[in-house]
Order: sequence, then C-alpha cells, then structure tokens
Amino acid sequence: MATWTNKQWGAVIGVLLVFLVTVIGWGPTALAVLLGIIGYFIGKFLDGEVDLEDLRARAQGRR
Repeated sequence: MATWTNKQWGAVIGVLLVFLVTVIGWGPTALAVLLGIIGYFIGKFLDGEVDLEDLRARAQGRR
C-alpha cells in the first residue's frame, strides 16, 4: 500500500483514541485532542494557509 486513504487514517486515529481513553481516561484524552487541534491551526497559520483578514471579514459579516 503506497498511500493511506482518509478512511484508513480515521480508523487508526479512532483506535488510538479508544486506547488513550482506556489507559489515561476521558479528561486527559480530551485535553490532548483539544491541544492537538489548536496545534494544527497554529501550524496552518505559520505555513500561511490561514488569512486572518478574511476570517475577520467573515466574522463581521462583510463578505
């Protein structure tokens, strides 16, 4: 298998989340997921994939 599909990545992530919930519990797992999501968006911003002016315009209803 040369590349993974989104379904395969989703299955792996699901198994890892179930494992984390089993080992460390709901609270720490939820915190890890939340911090991972925040890190993802910080990475997108640093890579230049997020336009803050566009987000601001959308939030203010000007677009």
